Amino acid sequence: MRRIIITNFTDPVCVWCWGTEPVFRALETHYPDQIEFRYVMGGLVDNIDNFADPGSGITASSKRANDQIMSHWLESSSRHGMPINPEGFHLFSKEYPSTYPQNIAYKAAQLADPKKADAFLRRIREATLTQGKVTSEADVQLELASEVGIELAGFIKALRGGEAELKFKTDLAITRISGVTGFPSFSIKTSQAREALVRGFKTYGDFREVISYLTDDSLGPVEVKPSFEALNDLMQSNPKLALEEVRQAFDFASQNEAEEWLEPFIGDNILIREEAGTSYFVRKGSARTCDIASGIYR
Repeated sequence: MRRIIITNFTDPVCVWCWGTEPVFRALETHYPDQIEFRYVMGGLVDNIDNFADPGSGITASSKRANDQIMSHWLESSSRHGMPINPEGFHLFSKEYPSTYPQNIAYKAAQLADPKKADAFLRRIREATLTQGKVTSEADVQLELASEVGIELAGFIKALRGGEAELKFKTDLAITRISGVTGFPSFSIKTSQAREALVRGFKTYGDFREVISYLTDDSLGPVEVKPSFEALNDLMQSNPKLALEEVRQAFDFASQNEAEEWLEPFIGDNILIREEAGTSYFVRKGSARTCDIASGIYR
């Protein structure tokens, strides 16, 4: 049994939830096999014409929302470091005024293939924030589900049959009962049933402090050193990593430092660099895995 369960109250298109991805990568590398991540869908936008976030410069209007949201997302990127791509962004419209379809699609993925549902959630985030896809569209959701290997017949059945929507409504009720009003929020619970609810965007250091407090300092992070072997292990469950995710996972002081470390692997086609607006992703290339210690490809 893993010692910590982190339940992320989230929405698939929430920019600060996207910004938390590098923090989760750091938790994975610094607390290996100690943390289980769970997701509760909170439904950020019921209808964009009734939604407003004045603090982020977003007013209730489908006509202006896309420009306002992208402006906020680009500004947020300077803080969280994850890629944001404004090109072609047109998420909201009269036809698609809500993020509820993305939430329901995640629940459908859980019903169809629980082991691949979180990968599907990640693809929704990538597609929305870096590829300009309208992820509320059913055809786009099917495309993304297929990409991560979800069995489509079960996925479609859960979507069309209403079971996924019922599961989403349960998540909404859990969100309300838990007192969560903004995203992301996190329930951090130990195997000894000690628990804390943490609201808003938090850094890896914030999580480390809460985990230390809840475990009376009995669970601390391990030392992490960058190596291709460690990167390869991380990419088994995270096949496409943003530069900022690599930085935080391996304790690089800056993105420039992480980039310098990645460059030889990119140059040798061991990793492929994939541009994404304000930053980029890396994924495995066509070259065989490189044993850094011996310089032998295998």
